Amino acid sequence: MDTSELLNPLESMDPNRGVEEVVDLRALEYVSKYDEHLMCPICHCPFVRPLRLQCDHVFCQKCLNDAITSANSDPRNFRCPSCRSRASEIFGNVPRILINMCDDVQVRCPYSGEGCKEVMSRGHVQLHVDKHCDYRLLECPSLTCTQKTRKKNMTAERKCMHMVLRCEACEEGVMEQDLEVGSL
Repeated sequence: MDTSELLNPLESMDPNRGVEEVVDLRALEYVSKYDEHLMCPICHCPFVRPLRLQCDHVFCQKCLNDAITSANSDPRNFRCPSCRSRASEIFGNVPRILINMCDDVQVRCPYSGEGCKEVMSRGHVQLHVDKHCDYRLLECPSLTCTQKTRKKNMTAERKCMHMVLRCEACEEGVMEQDLEVGSL
């Protein structure tokens, strides 16, 4: 792949198409130790969609893209950020074991701050968020409501939980999702 092609990635090559919310793998809290050879020399995280230069140095796709863009020169004259050798070609064929090792690193769910206690392999975090995490924000099922709600607060009847009800105990207006069960 020519470095100028990297700046204009084809949409059909994007593995995240159709995914509602793409998890930023760099922003995750890494809970297990990992070999320093799995770390991108630019972002210092385990490689995300790694690419290899002619000199065999490996970088995350986004990091390499940003480095080429910030070089403010002709992409065909780009130099490796590690060894400064000319890097006119970029290869996507990094050893599969490298990708597997990066995806095996243990991380916390991106919704751990909201209460999710799950720890999983980085390679499974997108599936967890898309299908299993109860702390993910979802659109309210009501077509008239514009608010979001956590998956754990959705009812089986898929009704809006943002309606304000009067609490019988304190006479205050409380959103239905915040009302304690049995208080009415």
